[in-house]
Amino acid sequence: MEPYSAAPLNGEEGRELHEGLALFDEGKFWHAHEAWEALWNRLKQRQAPSEEILLVQGFIQTAALLLHHQRRNEAGVEKQWTKVQSKLEGWSTAWGLDVALHLETIANYAADNGRWTLVAADHQFPRTRV
Repeated sequence: MEPYSAAPLNGEEGRELHEGLALFDEGKFWHAHEAWEALWNRLKQRQAPSEEILLVQGFIQTAALLLHHQRRNEAGVEKQWTKVQSKLEGWSTAWGLDVALHLETIANYAADNGRWTLVAADHQFPRTRV
């Protein structure tokens, strides 16, 4: 099966994506979640392909998972991991992001649930090599 492919974002959508990325990379997961939620709603309003809407929802849920990891909330991490996997599997890259590597890294945080040896704020959303 071929990986999913994302169409380019318009100006406002791109701004919201990058705002969320900047916040995410600073470890401000709640704020990244909020920025990406605006993008998610915008994509739904313009009836973007469902795979792209779900991809952004997976970004939102990743931020929630890492927030739960920071707070040592085992149930929250477990619940979000189940959601994240289904949204991000099947993607290689999108919008300059290495989604596959991101999912692989988040799997490490899910596996760290209850052990808390990883620091959530250490994860930077991986970019693709150009």
